[in-house]
Amino acid sequence: MENDESEGFGLGLHSWGGTGAGVVAGGANEDGGGGLSDGGNGDLENEGFFEVVNWRHFDQLEKDSCKKGIKEVNLQLGLSDEPSSSSALFSAALDRENCDRDSHNKRPKVQSFSLDWGTHFDNEVSYLPLMCKDGSVDYKPDSGGTIDDEGNDSSTSKAEDLEARMDLTDDLLHMVFSFLDDINLCRASRVCRQWRAASSHEDFWRRLNFENRPISPAQFEDMCQRYPNATDVNIYGTPSIHLLVMRAVSLLRNLEKLTLGKGQIAENFFQALPDCPMLKSLAISDTALGNGIQEILIDHGHLHTLEIVKCRVLRVAIRCPQLQKLSLQRSSMPHAVLNCPLLRELNIASCHKLSDAAIRSAATSCPLLESLDMSNCSCVSDDTLREIALTCENLHILNASYCPNISLESVRLPMLTILKLHSCEGITSASMAAIAHSYMLEVLQLDNCSLLTSVSLDLPRLKNISLVHCRKFIDLNLRSSMLSLITVSNCPSLQRINITSNTLKKLVLQKQESLTSLALQCQSLQEVDLTECESLTNSICDVFSDGGGCPLLKSLILDNCESLTKVGFCSSSLVTLSLAGCRAITSLELKCPYLEQVSLDGCDHLEKASFCPVGLRSLNLGICPKLNVLNVEAPQMALLELKGCGVLSEASIKCPLLTSLDASFCRQRHKFLILLVIKFSCDI
Repeated sequence: MENDESEGFGLGLHSWGGTGAGVVAGGANEDGGGGLSDGGNGDLENEGFFEVVNWRHFDQLEKDSCKKGIKEVNLQLGLSDEPSSSSALFSAALDRENCDRDSHNKRPKVQSFSLDWGTHFDNEVSYLPLMCKDGSVDYKPDSGGTIDDEGNDSSTSKAEDLEARMDLTDDLLHMVFSFLDDINLCRASRVCRQWRAASSHEDFWRRLNFENRPISPAQFEDMCQRYPNATDVNIYGTPSIHLLVMRAVSLLRNLEKLTLGKGQIAENFFQALPDCPMLKSLAISDTALGNGIQEILIDHGHLHTLEIVKCRVLRVAIRCPQLQKLSLQRSSMPHAVLNCPLLRELNIASCHKLSDAAIRSAATSCPLLESLDMSNCSCVSDDTLREIALTCENLHILNASYCPNISLESVRLPMLTILKLHSCEGITSASMAAIAHSYMLEVLQLDNCSLLTSVSLDLPRLKNISLVHCRKFIDLNLRSSMLSLITVSNCPSLQRINITSNTLKKLVLQKQESLTSLALQCQSLQEVDLTECESLTNSICDVFSDGGGCPLLKSLILDNCESLTKVGFCSSSLVTLSLAGCRAITSLELKCPYLEQVSLDGCDHLEKASFCPVGLRSLNLGICPKLNVLNVEAPQMALLELKGCGVLSEASIKCPLLTSLDASFCRQRHKFLILLVIKFSCDI
């Protein structure tokens, strides 16, 4: 044991690039004592250090113990302030029959584990074997050392001696690591050799993500050689984008998804694409294709998804027999030739340079097309839409927003389920005849159609309709058994609404200043908000009373409807009613036995009020200073506030559970009458 002084027992967390400084225990220090020396590292626990046993010293110790007949060794390593003697390490002897066991299979337990994971690893993010915390790239964590005759890296031999090996099986580690992303895999790799090997498994590096990272072609090539079975590569925003993508297509034969962008891609990349027979998805964005004056041909027999977004190219020809989804969104190309017979989704939104004829040719060459987005293509016409309707019989989704030249005249799209027509200046009431032939339509958006004056539709499958900022819109007539969402706002000219639906549960029509007529046949409607519909008249009360078409109505908001003067509801379902700010109301009559909450804030002109019967538990009428006649029949009411009703002349209160009544500031000559009625009607 006299030669073990230099080996000692290591205690400390090291980095992979060098040896770790730690505490020496169990050997003689410079003072000849047996204490602990932290080597100038300060508070070990606060620095995230933990206690590990030097493996080679432990192996030698065990062999010596077997030779000398010692039956048991007890390793007591501590971090106490008191010195400890090396003799305390041996409390018993090892059994002789265990001496033949391979010492390398023994894993001494970690006696203390006080590693501050969050603080330590946040400061030591290194991408295995990729990325450092400053964004630089290091692909060879083992480089810089020499290899001895036995194949060991001498630069990390001392560091590896200080590792703490966790007692976890490789299969368990593999399962746990499968939930980690690449950054956390890198952090895990710094724990110990076992974790480093486990986190380097190629299963975790099927996807190589270098987005916006300064990776060199040599480093990228090294990674491709390390993980030749990678299936997903993202090199968007990397320098030397063309060189990197050429290495990817030449080295990764199993590549299935490739994402690149920000730079310039030469024509030879597209010529090399067939070298990746497994490629299913290709995404290119913010890139100049070719030299800008030539046609780019994309020819691949197995490609399913192709995205060319915000790219600069003169002309593109796509010949992909298996392609199902294509996006050319926001790309500046005046010509696009498609030979994609199986294409189902086409996005040419904001392709401002595409002519009407080019759009027609591209769309009609795809007979199986189901989804077409041509929004912001200002040159598209009704003729093109008619051609598309005739060729693409299975078209389900059409987005023609911001296309000022379309009116849908003579356009028939019977299979359409989603139609978006935002800000289409040519859409008028006459366009509704074409939309009415789309019997399968479920979603209709007509926002900002400035010339639209009326909508009258009977579509059995319509679920969602949106009418926002339609300045000239006057009349809405909808009939759909499946209608569940109506969005109508900022339509200052809207006067009449007639809705029939069996599934609509909530209706919000706020700030419709010109709305005077509302007819509803909605068997499932439960919530209605008509806040600031200033032109609504007293006839609205019939709509929300029993027999009015809303048998399940529970909540009604009529705040700031200043044209209401006489309000009366007879409803067996209404639970909540708000009339706040309705200053013109002079008479209120409620026959709602299940009404639990009513708001009358601001109804300061109310003169007559009848609550017979209601389910209210409390009622505050002190905010109605002009209240003259009051009738209350509330079996559950416990609190009634009449404070400030100075002109109250007649009151009938039938509240058997009433416990609190405040009639302060009521005229004295009437108080006796009030109390007399209370005496015979309430059990206080």
